[in-house]
Amino acid sequence: MNPSMPNTSIPAASPKPAGQRWPRIWGPRFIKLLAFAALLTAYRLLVVKFSGISLFFDESQYWDWSRDLDWGYYSKPPFIAGLIWLSTKLFGSGVLGVKTLGMLTYPATALALVGYARALWPTSGGVRTGLVAGGLYMTLPMVGLMGMVVSTDGPLILCWTLASWALWRAQLTNRLSQWALVGLICGVGIMDKYTMAAFAFTAVWTLWGVHGPQRGIARLGPWLAIAVTALIVAPNVWWNVQHHFPTFEHTAQLTAQSNRSGGIVPTVVFLLGQVLMLGPIAVWAGVLLYKRPYQQVADTVPASQWAASSQMMPPSQWKASAQGHSKPLAPSANGRPGVPKNSAYYFASVSSYRFLWATAVPLLLIAVVQALHADAHVNWAAPAMVGLTMLIASRLSPPLVPIATPKPNRWLVAAIVSNLLLTSLVLHLHDITGGKLNGRWDVLVRMRGWQEAFSTLSSVLDEPTVQGLPVLADQRLLLTQAAYHWRDHQVKTLSWNPKGLRQDHYQFLHSMPNKVGQDVLLLADNAHPNAVLQRFANVRPMQSVKVMVAPDQAVELHVFLLRGFLGYDAQSYEEQTGANSPYSPSQEN
Repeated sequence: MNPSMPNTSIPAASPKPAGQRWPRIWGPRFIKLLAFAALLTAYRLLVVKFSGISLFFDESQYWDWSRDLDWGYYSKPPFIAGLIWLSTKLFGSGVLGVKTLGMLTYPATALALVGYARALWPTSGGVRTGLVAGGLYMTLPMVGLMGMVVSTDGPLILCWTLASWALWRAQLTNRLSQWALVGLICGVGIMDKYTMAAFAFTAVWTLWGVHGPQRGIARLGPWLAIAVTALIVAPNVWWNVQHHFPTFEHTAQLTAQSNRSGGIVPTVVFLLGQVLMLGPIAVWAGVLLYKRPYQQVADTVPASQWAASSQMMPPSQWKASAQGHSKPLAPSANGRPGVPKNSAYYFASVSSYRFLWATAVPLLLIAVVQALHADAHVNWAAPAMVGLTMLIASRLSPPLVPIATPKPNRWLVAAIVSNLLLTSLVLHLHDITGGKLNGRWDVLVRMRGWQEAFSTLSSVLDEPTVQGLPVLADQRLLLTQAAYHWRDHQVKTLSWNPKGLRQDHYQFLHSMPNKVGQDVLLLADNAHPNAVLQRFANVRPMQSVKVMVAPDQAVELHVFLLRGFLGYDAQSYEEQTGANSPYSPSQEN
């Protein structure tokens, strides 16, 4: 530069002071979490590949849906079909190709927990709490077992986590962009599984229970969230209108009209299942350490830290809410620091914990009521595990103490190791026992044997006499597995439905029409499906197979060539042919 010329360069902007920026997430600890999540995910993918399992029948059904994308399906909204469609486009239609993206939603949730924790507690300790929560979440028995399949639960839990994060930020800042994000995530979650609608209970409590710049419903933000959600869900609602509400009807029947009886025992079993989903040692650690974080904060954090501080007040979160109140007042009667309810300290030390309970308790209560009424599956409250995991992590690594404060690391190690051992034992018990494990104790038993059975029977489809014939079955299980395992033959599936029911996807859209004269290939799980055989003029047994998957269980399949459908009943035959209906079929050799 010429020294005679004036210096017109723009001075570099000075870095923001510590209190004006978010604590950093990226660093050695985050890389360790990323590596840990990748390692566990790779291990689970290898288990899928080398354990000899195929697809669970729900997975096969979702894959079948993905071949014909629509805005809705009989039992679920469309997101899961779209996810599998994308997964198969990226990774192929093999077992791993179908499962991969669904399995990746679990490590995605673990990583999202770090940002979620930083929003709740914007300190370096808060980031560490999120890292602990992410690592603990990856080891939950729920994740270790449910993470082996592609289901609506993985995307639902991820959406629940992201929606909780966005809702907290929306209430504390009252920014329209944050409220729109809440609506976007909730809409996607509902398009995955209607359980996401239960998040409304959390949202309603938050509007009044968290003291942001404004509270209540009399403002634009919450209504914007509702409008965005409604806009995203509208195509599925319209699809249901066009098809006479099958998904809504199925969901109502599943929850309110279960054919299983509820009561105290099913409720206790359900609650014990929640403990097992989190891990018994992790739950016990959370209970024992329940009171410790408040005591540690009161004993170790001087008031001056909150007055001048550190990382508790990045303007992007606290400016509109804290109103300058960051210093604790005199302790209240219960020993906790007395602070204004719209202060940064109160948000992080009190409201954050109440908010986490609010993201978990309503869904748990709904599931408990369901268990009392008509039983409940253990995974029906799976999104509640997010808030509970974060609460346990906040005890194992308190977010509001100096980063160097001693922490109960032995409990953390015990929780993670015990969860990994429990999950591995359950997954590999079949191998440990040399295949002698009773089927009721093998969690993967319903995914075993199908590939071998259908491979054995596939030669039938190559015979000229059956090529192009639709595959008929009287069970959704058989139809879904046939559609997937015989996908290279592009078989058409038909559901045997003499009563005209619509209790599953195949009865709803693929019922065999009551048209005399059709020829089909019957797939049955017993050697004498007489209710079907007697409605055809000619029956030819083709091939049978039996694959043992446990000492007490087997996959047994039988294939018949059926010619000359006689109609579902004698009246149908007589009306369509003008002749008397024959009763018994003839047997071909």
